Amino acid sequence: MSSRYSQLHVLIVDDFNSFRLTLSKILYDMGFRKVDSVGSAEKALNFCLKNHYDLILSDYNLGQGKNGQQFLEELRVNDRLKPQDIFILLSAETSRNVVMSAYDCEPDAYLTKPITTKVIDQRLKRLMSKRVEMLDIYTALANKNKQDAISQLEKKITEETRYGMDCQKLLADLYIQNGQLEKAEKIYRTVLEMRALDWAQVGLADAKIKSGEPAKAVEWLNKIISENPSCMKAYDVLSLALKDLNDQKNLQKNLERAVEISPMSLGRQVSLARVAMENGNAEVAAKAYRQTMKYGANSCHDTTENKLNYVKSVARFYDQDAIKAAEMSNNAIEVLSTLESKNIDDFEMKIKTQLLGSQIWGLKGESQKSKNLLDVVVDLLDNGDSTNIEIKIEMVNALTANKKFAEADREIKQLITDYSNDQSSLEKIDPLLQEPVSERGKKLLAKANKKGIDAYKNKKYDVAVDYFSKVESRYPRYLGVKLNLVQTLIAKIQGEGSDGESKARCTSILKTVERTMTPDNSQFNRYRQLQEMLRSRVENK
Repeated sequence: MSSRYSQLHVLIVDDFNSFRLTLSKILYDMGFRKVDSVGSAEKALNFCLKNHYDLILSDYNLGQGKNGQQFLEELRVNDRLKPQDIFILLSAETSRNVVMSAYDCEPDAYLTKPITTKVIDQRLKRLMSKRVEMLDIYTALANKNKQDAISQLEKKITEETRYGMDCQKLLADLYIQNGQLEKAEKIYRTVLEMRALDWAQVGLADAKIKSGEPAKAVEWLNKIISENPSCMKAYDVLSLALKDLNDQKNLQKNLERAVEISPMSLGRQVSLARVAMENGNAEVAAKAYRQTMKYGANSCHDTTENKLNYVKSVARFYDQDAIKAAEMSNNAIEVLSTLESKNIDDFEMKIKTQLLGSQIWGLKGESQKSKNLLDVVVDLLDNGDSTNIEIKIEMVNALTANKKFAEADREIKQLITDYSNDQSSLEKIDPLLQEPVSERGKKLLAKANKKGIDAYKNKKYDVAVDYFSKVESRYPRYLGVKLNLVQTLIAKIQGEGSDGESKARCTSILKTVERTMTPDNSQFNRYRQLQEMLRSRVENK
């Protein structure tokens, strides 16, 4: 084995020179002769652009800049790792979040420091032995010759090999990629007859989804997760099944469970944020985007789009809870400041940055700063008109934040006219309105509102609050349902006694209503009555 080692190119990545020297000596004594070492992920990426490495050993914590996991992710994103290449992650970190994150990114091995010569030797012997045995298969995959890899795997499985389970797992995955679902299912079932392995259980569920049976897959996956909550792949495949079923509520719940267990998984945090925004839950979206920024600094997931979406979610949260949103707004302004300092070249990104800045400053009550940014956008659009519906929607939100309600109303009416035959676009416009105009929006509103009112009449206040809350989160500017929610909460307090949480929620909702309520609104008198009821009847209890 040592003679084979001498032909392999190795890269060591660690921010401590003493450890790099120690590890280099261990590898030299094992027979490796081509060993490079660097002290940061940034330098390692540059080395990987110039050289191909058969083996990479990287520490998780690399000091300033990217960590080892982010280094591995970037190699994969840029297709710098071949199937036969080995990546070993090293770490002295013992915190649950880091350990889960390290396993979640699936290096070929994860070794905890301090590392001995014996541990390195044993692990490399196993990994290298597997590499030699399956090299022809890996080469076929590297050359994008999937059918050749399948043929070789089918043959190898019939032979006596210590890597039979690895071959079955890879072959089943290739079958699924090829749409050969029955063959994949057969492998998974064969494996499961011997041992209840997570990858086979999850793979079988994945095959069921692709066979058009997502409901069956959901049942299986929930069982897998209940028995092994740390099986992160199960959460990912469950998300696929719930998407197929268009079950947005449980999709969000599933992603929330997943990021609670492995919070440093940036892909899942972004997915959660997007689903939460689609569900009208701006608070959850804002928290998920903030986690993405926290854990994604220096990574390939550290995007301008994620930062802008964080700011957008904070601005949207003002429609649901002005008090909590105000607490987040300072951080949103800091994020916008970092974006502005980067001098964004992309025209649409620049426009969105200014519009979101205008919204946040306006919502904070800084009217002049808000107006200045809005004026900048008007000047920019004069020089380069954009027909992007996303920008037009943000323009409406900026006008509203600036209390330019008449202009916002004209823009909304124009949007409805322009997209009258486009239901998908009308659904995007719905959250701007006091009542939705899309067919789907109208049906959802009518159904949920009716159920809420019926529950209120029957004094089932908790049920009514649930229904009204669902409508409010999806259509945050529908003043009627906000007032229905306040009225229900007041009735609940009067009927059941003092409830500090409900009082606070009433105050917060009325605060959001105050932003857009005008004396000529048909709901104005009811709004004032509910204000008085909260003040005199509830606060004096």
